[in-house]
Amino acid sequence: MRRPQKQTIRYPVEEEKMGRKLLSASPAVLLLAVLIPGLMMAAENPTAAPSPALAGKIGYIDVHNHLFGMTGQRSVFGGGTDYPGAARAAVSQMDGLEIRTAIVMPPPFTEGQRDVFEADAFLAAIDKYPGRFAFMGGGGTLNVMIQKAARSGKTDPEMHRRFEEQADRLIALGAVGFGEMTAEHFSLHPSHPYETAPPDHPLFLLLADIAARHDVPLDLHMEAIPEDMPLPDIDRVKAGNNPPQLKGNIPAFERLLAHNRKARIIWAHAGWDNTGFRTVRLMDELLGRHPNLYMTFKFGRDSVKENRLFAPGQKLKPEWLALITKYPERFMIGCDQFFAPPQTDMRRPPGRAEPAQALLSQLPPETARKIAVENPRRVFRLKM
Repeated sequence: MRRPQKQTIRYPVEEEKMGRKLLSASPAVLLLAVLIPGLMMAAENPTAAPSPALAGKIGYIDVHNHLFGMTGQRSVFGGGTDYPGAARAAVSQMDGLEIRTAIVMPPPFTEGQRDVFEADAFLAAIDKYPGRFAFMGGGGTLNVMIQKAARSGKTDPEMHRRFEEQADRLIALGAVGFGEMTAEHFSLHPSHPYETAPPDHPLFLLLADIAARHDVPLDLHMEAIPEDMPLPDIDRVKAGNNPPQLKGNIPAFERLLAHNRKARIIWAHAGWDNTGFRTVRLMDELLGRHPNLYMTFKFGRDSVKENRLFAPGQKLKPEWLALITKYPERFMIGCDQFFAPPQTDMRRPPGRAEPAQALLSQLPPETARKIAVENPRRVFRLKM
């Protein structure tokens, strides 16, 4: 993937100070190798040839990951960065998990967080591994602007202009989508910020229009809240900085989906639920009403167990199998891995991606092929 030379993000005036900070700043899918021969062949794109560790293996595309370059302990981040080290660590883990290509992105930052970064911080590092990475952008800038505007309750034409200018620059850098954005992001520990913005906020609607114009998707983190409700009585949710009352977001989410049908909206983290309301029934209803809605799977044991994909023993639940086979072209794998250099405690174990093989091996071969490779290539317009 070639990118414009010597082009950097120029941050809007309101984000200039933050912009200066950003710029300074296994066993897997064995059954698929038999079931799905010939996918992702390097002959289609010589620069996308896998490393020797993946030679002869199929691999799959993981569309939701984060590449962190900060070194040192989390409590003292800010002393340095090592994005090349993070990229090396990522490729090593990807080889072990048979992840052919990973889409990486900044997390959904908000104003006032330390060590905020945007996609340009890691571009040079991932460019050393042709075909192994693609990237999304906006978590370190566009999401910050949305969260600030939602808190203030104010937008104006000048803010829209700056927002659109920033989004266009990310695309010019080579972004294959906008992410990670958030409409409802719970705080899960005292130093973890709570973020909320209506999914139909004017800047989200504008971003949907921009995404449609550039023919790229928008990746959205949003806890499911069907109506105004108290904070769920869940220990990990109560341990953070979340408000006692939550505002419903599903109706506003549907307004975002209906706003521009050409905008592909990815609701991230299916199977990882922190309210108890991201049910198979809700997702079935939304997928049926909105043909531009897509979802990515996140495998985690730290969520409401009733809405996880697997029963004990990594057995795919029947209701999930029915949903996936009903909408085989609308799902992808997005394990939400955190790749970081060795000299940091930000590393997350690669176990987040290991259940991918359990999922794919329990699906019909044609459906598994779509989720593993075909859907990501189509949704993100990947050439690798």
